[in-house]
Amino acid sequence: MTLNFDSYNTASTAIHVAQGCALLVLGLTEAYAGLETDRRIKLVSPAVFLLSGAAMALFMLYFLGGWSLDGAFGALKMKNGFFIFVSFACFYACAGFSLLTFLFSGEKSRGWWYLFLFFLAVIALLYFRVSTRVGSGAAAQVALYHSGLGVTLLAAVLLKFLHGFRPRRTFHFGWSALLLITSVQLLGYREVKGAFDLHVVSLNTEASQVVPAAPVKAVKNNAKTSPSERAGD
Repeated sequence: MTLNFDSYNTASTAIHVAQGCALLVLGLTEAYAGLETDRRIKLVSPAVFLLSGAAMALFMLYFLGGWSLDGAFGALKMKNGFFIFVSFACFYACAGFSLLTFLFSGEKSRGWWYLFLFFLAVIALLYFRVSTRVGSGAAAQVALYHSGLGVTLLAAVLLKFLHGFRPRRTFHFGWSALLLITSVQLLGYREVKGAFDLHVVSLNTEASQVVPAAPVKAVKNNAKTSPSERAGD
């Protein structure tokens, strides 16, 4: 398989869309649950989170490896920074599993709920790290965009955490609104050109410098001079 470096950008864009879908569904279901007493709609969110994590893994397998596991792993090793998206896939899936377990407990096992919020906070912090995994030419633009993602998602988690101690509709709908804002940013994201290009670095050291040869004419003149004349010199 011949790897096209545009495949990294295509995979990254698709992964962002998968993340945006998960947060969009979560924001919509949370807003609906705040208005209606029927909480069964909440079961959709963990399912979409689990599907999002699986979709991210499949996108990397397809775009980077052409459905070849060895090819995808080789492409990831060629661009170690892309491993951060493997982390995203794992944390989105873990968040979905935590939320699903919480809902199946009848929303009584609060530990699973706080674990879900913890995974969302980790995901938010990972967004701040994305810019350190791309090329220097695209780092500033990627940092600006992903910092916005991290800030809005962290703010959403904070509001929901406060809502657990002081239940207020303002906190709940603020959490839902920030999730929707984050999802829109993710759905509209297109990977910056050059973010995962291959860069070749050449090193020039003093050890590699070639010492210039002595002039041929000077060598010949020295050879014609007798030893006594050279001694007299």
